[in-house]
Amino acid sequence: MSDLSTQPAEVLPDHPAEEINAHSPEKTPDKAEQNAEKKTPKKKQTKKKKTTAQLLTGFLIKLAAIVLAVWLLFTFILGLVIHYGNNMHPAIRDGDLIISLRVQRPYLNAAVLYEHDGKMCVGRVVGMPGNTIDISDVGALTVNGTAPAEEVFYPTYRCETSDISYPYTVGEDQVFILNDFRDDTSDSRMYGAVSMKDVKGPVLLMLRRRSF
Repeated sequence: MSDLSTQPAEVLPDHPAEEINAHSPEKTPDKAEQNAEKKTPKKKQTKKKKTTAQLLTGFLIKLAAIVLAVWLLFTFILGLVIHYGNNMHPAIRDGDLIISLRVQRPYLNAAVLYEHDGKMCVGRVVGMPGNTIDISDVGALTVNGTAPAEEVFYPTYRCETSDISYPYTVGEDQVFILNDFRDDTSDSRMYGAVSMKDVKGPVLLMLRRRSF
């Protein structure tokens, strides 16, 4: 029979309350406190209303930006003109709206928008720099000794009021322009080749404004 008095006594912690608290869960807020926090209104950030002067200033700035963009577009990129007359009949008719691409150089057989004596005109390029243009007495047009491949069936006669002599050589940075309706001689047959700087680009778009 063992002696119970010889067994060591159980050692109790010095601070039992602290040990119990260390393992106990943290106190969570009750539902009343959570509901109170939800009911507390948050301060809303109010936006200041713009005054009439500020609204008007903003509108004018936007309008000025749009006007500037349109001006730049039709000054440096596109040309715009209403064509009057039948000198380009039947391809382009009286009253048609013509839009040209200024940034593209003119090319052979292209209908182009160009300026002459302060007036915007439309014509077709039949001769490039260095080409030799000849018009016979019977109305035959040749470029470098060959009839051009064009869809114009009118005979091409010289302008009787012009002192241009043929064969005619197109100068550097120039193009020779004729009307599609060749009876109208108000083109290069009258005033010679047109400078490249006066050409406002090939016709990009033609909008028919009249039904006839």
